[in-house]
Amino acid sequence: MASLNKALLQTPATFLIARRFRGKINIQRPRKPHFEKQLLLDITKPIYGTPRSQLPEYVFCDFDKSKNVKKEIDNPFERILARECLDWFNTSKMVVFLHMNSISMEDKTPIFAALKKNNLHLRTYGKKIVSMATTGTRYEVVNQLFTSHQNIIFGQPNKADTMFKILKKAPQLVVMAGIVEDRFMSKNELVEFSKLPNLDVARSQLCNVLQSAGSCLVNQLNQNQQILVSHLDKHIELQKAPQNEEICDSKESS
Repeated sequence: MASLNKALLQTPATFLIARRFRGKINIQRPRKPHFEKQLLLDITKPIYGTPRSQLPEYVFCDFDKSKNVKKEIDNPFERILARECLDWFNTSKMVVFLHMNSISMEDKTPIFAALKKNNLHLRTYGKKIVSMATTGTRYEVVNQLFTSHQNIIFGQPNKADTMFKILKKAPQLVVMAGIVEDRFMSKNELVEFSKLPNLDVARSQLCNVLQSAGSCLVNQLNQNQQILVSHLDKHIELQKAPQNEEICDSKESS
């Protein structure tokens, strides 16, 4: 048995056993740490501010919003586009603003070609370009129609009916308003304007109205004279009638 115990691995016996003073740690009233340790604890102590939800509203008034404002960069190409847009406004007697829904380029290209063929020019400008072009001009009111990129048709007033016929093929392009001869019109007013005849027909109709008014006036002025003449003729006929009867009676008696 003794030889067996020597063959097995024996556990060494410890001579010193570590034990805390008084057995337990005083958590409720711990002992004050050493000065250096206390200094290290004070330095590394995290600082937590008041939660944002508990802060008053006036604290957030000092927020510097200028840091988040994007600086506008002077782009020469945008100035060129704005000058081109203003030239279109000044040279076109009819300007129509469109709202474009989702449309593919395959559907838009035939509409663009048909408008171009009839001397109607479809252009696309952004809000910034139109604002640069129209600010300080008589067209400044159109900035309210723009929220992003917008389609505009530039042309002449006599092509209004043709424009509506072409736009019927593309329901994605919706007419919002327009400017005709320096007059701002709604969609309904544009539709009524497109139904009006051209200038030559209107002139001929005006001439007919003026001529009919003149002829009517002449007839009214001559009506009393004609009635008087007819009455005189009738009176003469009545006076001659007894004489004719007397002549006829004398002939019969003879």
